[in-house]
This record gives sequence, structure tokens and C-alpha cells, in this order.
Amino acid sequence: MAAVVDRTGSAVFAHEAEAPYLEGDEELVKSSEERPTAIEPATVDVRLTGGETFATAAGPTEVVPTPGHGPGHVSAYFPGPELLVSADGELAGLSPEMTPDLDTALESVAVLADRDVAETVCFHGGHVEAGTERLEEIAGGE
Repeated sequence: MAAVVDRTGSAVFAHEAEAPYLEGDEELVKSSEERPTAIEPATVDVRLTGGETFATAAGPTEVVPTPGHGPGHVSAYFPGPELLVSADGELAGLSPEMTPDLDTALESVAVLADRDVAETVCFHGGHVEAGTERLEEIAGGE
């Protein structure tokens, strides 16, 4: 992230629970021998708490706190196009080895399932034409 900021001058927005990890004050939650425990710190310019709404070219977007995968994980919901930016994979469900707090993650999925979602852009997996119905299935344990 620090390299992106250096190249672009971008501001860093992150949930307040993630800031200590991004700024180098805390060790990464999912550190292991395969995953480095240190990152080049970057300053968090705007600390989010959840519930913020921003104007974007795609219309308003709501920041939705979705902890579980990480303590400060957030998703972005665009109500106009019923678009969700969230999740890993292709809404395949929760991965216990990559989700430190499964119970909280399931609660987060249920929060997302309360929204009208027609399609989802996954952080690691791209665009999927799945939304509320699939989120309900995942929240129910499927």
C-alpha cells in the first residue's frame, strides 16, 4: 500500500480497527511463515467507523463494517445499481483457514444479506452475478 501511495499520492481510507496494522503498530492478523509479518507502513488518512456514505461516479456508496475475515474488514454497497464490493473468492462461502473469527464473519454476511444486492465484485475473484440470495445461503451455513 505504501508503494501505491508513493506512486499516486492517494489518500488511504481504512476502518479504525485496521489502522494499527496498516500503520505498522500491530503485527498482521494472518501472519505466518508463508505470509510476511511485516509490511511497509502507510499512514491512514481517513479512519472509518462504518455507516459512512460517499458520493461516487456510480452514485452513493455506503461503508458497511464486515469484520470476521479481519477486525476492520469493510464492504462497499452501492444501492442504486444494487452492487456490493466485498468478499473473497466468488461468494463461495467462508474459508476457516483465512477467517480468524468465523462467527463474526457469518454475522457480517447476514448484515450484507439484508441489502438488495444483484451482483458482487469480490476482492479476490472478480465480478459475480450473485447477491442477496447467495449471501443468505452463506449466512445460513451453506
